[in-house]
Amino acid sequence: MTGDDRRGQHVMTPEAIRELVYLSYQAYEHGERSFLTDLLHDNVQFIMHCPPEALPVPNRICGKAALLAAFKKIDEVVIVERTELQLVIVENDWASVICDRTLRQRASGRVMRYKVAAFQRYSNARLIEYHGFTDSVDLMEQAIGRELDLPNAFPSAGTG
Repeated sequence: MTGDDRRGQHVMTPEAIRELVYLSYQAYEHGERSFLTDLLHDNVQFIMHCPPEALPVPNRICGKAALLAAFKKIDEVVIVERTELQLVIVENDWASVICDRTLRQRASGRVMRYKVAAFQRYSNARLIEYHGFTDSVDLMEQAIGRELDLPNAFPSAGTG
């Protein structure tokens, strides 16, 4: 399942990466942070493309220690109720994931359910790069507990 390339880098097969993806999402859902600690590269780059008000951490996090601190901060305000992987595609050292995630806010009990599309790169059996995209407006509405009053960007032109 693994081997070394010419530079001495640990090369992972798509099957090994796919297994890490499933194990990491399961570990995150069940609060098993020790698995994630071992999985993260020291120089991991974590970027979450979502409203910064939706979660209490920066949208861009650099480094293993900073990311683990961010996970801890997230754990303080939400409980992961469910994570369902709907699609996992692996090519070379990249994994693309679509998942359905349900969180519960600790303070209000409010449930937030949203989709995440994530692109993850692995190096030497470690997660080194993560780009996550959420369905932002829906997530924000759920986080604040009401619909956002958005202007109609494309008013109907009428019939004619």
